[in-house]
Amino acid sequence: MKESEKITEQDIAQTKVKLKSMLGVNPRIYVPAIYILIIFILVFFIFVNPALKNPGAQLVFKGTPEAAAVYIDGAYQGNSLDGVHARPGKHQLRIQKLGFSSQTLDIAVPNRIFATILFPPKVRIAYELKPDSASAILTPSFSNFAMWSLTGRPSAIYQIPMTLSESARDLSVFSPAERTDLASPLLAASMSMAENSSSLRDALYASSALGAPGASPLGYISLARSAAALLASSPNFSVALSEIVSEKQFPGIKDAAASATHQVEVLSPTHPPRSGSISIGPLSFIMFAPGSVRSVLTTPGGTQVPYAASTPAFGLSSTEVTRAEFNRFLSQNPQWKPENRASLIAKGLADTSYLATYDPSKSDTVPITGVSWFAASAYCDWLSAQAPAGYKVVLPTEAMWNAASINSAKNPTAFGVFSDRSASGPLPVGSAGRDSLGFADLYGNVWEWTSDGFRPYPWIWDSSSTFADLTSAIGSKTVLGGCWAIKPESISAGMRGPVPATHASEFLGFRPAIVKK
Repeated sequence: MKESEKITEQDIAQTKVKLKSMLGVNPRIYVPAIYILIIFILVFFIFVNPALKNPGAQLVFKGTPEAAAVYIDGAYQGNSLDGVHARPGKHQLRIQKLGFSSQTLDIAVPNRIFATILFPPKVRIAYELKPDSASAILTPSFSNFAMWSLTGRPSAIYQIPMTLSESARDLSVFSPAERTDLASPLLAASMSMAENSSSLRDALYASSALGAPGASPLGYISLARSAAALLASSPNFSVALSEIVSEKQFPGIKDAAASATHQVEVLSPTHPPRSGSISIGPLSFIMFAPGSVRSVLTTPGGTQVPYAASTPAFGLSSTEVTRAEFNRFLSQNPQWKPENRASLIAKGLADTSYLATYDPSKSDTVPITGVSWFAASAYCDWLSAQAPAGYKVVLPTEAMWNAASINSAKNPTAFGVFSDRSASGPLPVGSAGRDSLGFADLYGNVWEWTSDGFRPYPWIWDSSSTFADLTSAIGSKTVLGGCWAIKPESISAGMRGPVPATHASEFLGFRPAIVKK
């Protein structure tokens, strides 16, 4: 490049940029106008546009219970803890929570436009929901806790909600004495349900909040005594803890559990004495005097442990309810027929599999299947009208069923229908013979409903009415026995499992019991 062609600093300093006119408008006019327009656009999108795009205000709530559902003009919008956004205008606001009476308020939401990002418009709402009763708050919460506790161990992406701890906070509206009375039965009921450390932690937090309101030292002492009583109530308690917590958390727990399970090897199962029989229609009930049952139970972890329980005077049907017998029930109770399945589902009494393969022409002695727990209970209520004076028909408790099954449990594959006898469905009741007490198919043909909510560790219990109310609210019921679709070598005494009460299955039926009113 020639020396004369080089650009110097002096050349740069002497250079001038001159804007041309646009559409005859002088640059001194349109350049400031452009800057003003840019500033206007920025002001609009920062200070005005948010309010035009999402007008209204944030509703901020303060009251009890802390977290309640919020409905605006009848539509659910969120909860009072997080707050909700409402559009401008007059609205009807409803705040509600299970166990409390709802509260309805008329509110006016302003329509502020400017600077809503910097200064969000808020409408503060004060509310106070009146509790129906302590049980109305705690029982639904425990039912939810029971459902979550059976879903398996949580992980980094799957966590179990602290439902009991939330209900304990909601119960703060009651007196300390009322809350303290709930602590021990809640501790027993929830620990009999907990299958993972998260559920156990929720149970302990909630029981502590109730048993020691305001962190009362005496409350903690009382709760510690209740926990110690649970630990002392059964050597099987160590088995439950060994399946929930790690050896690192509780050193020596595995050895304690092994000591408890060793008792199974020397256990002699017993049942109350037989006391005759009672017939109701085509069903024959084998009767037992009041007494106790000692048997074997299998835990969720597959451990066999000794189990003992008391039973009242009761009788258990010698066979499962058959298609013919259930047809009689349906003919007199058409609301339970399969054509009314949609109505039953809407009422929470069945699911889509209810009597899915039902054929009214098959009126035979094959066990009825495809019935929900609610349908089986309804059948028992219907049969109660035919029972002798002073008796009623119910689904058996787990203890009753175990007491009746002691003799069959000595050789559970001998008197049941399994896959080696049938590959396509249940066979007529009694096809595999009867045990020495006269029962057929206790460990085969179809699984059987019981009246009890499924608790993984049923030896943990409390004698209070609160405990009974809590455990009766468990949505999954215990089923016992075995069925035609499993291999005989996989069957064992003490097998049990949970099934949602609304579920109906081709593998599941029932046999009723009879008790004194």
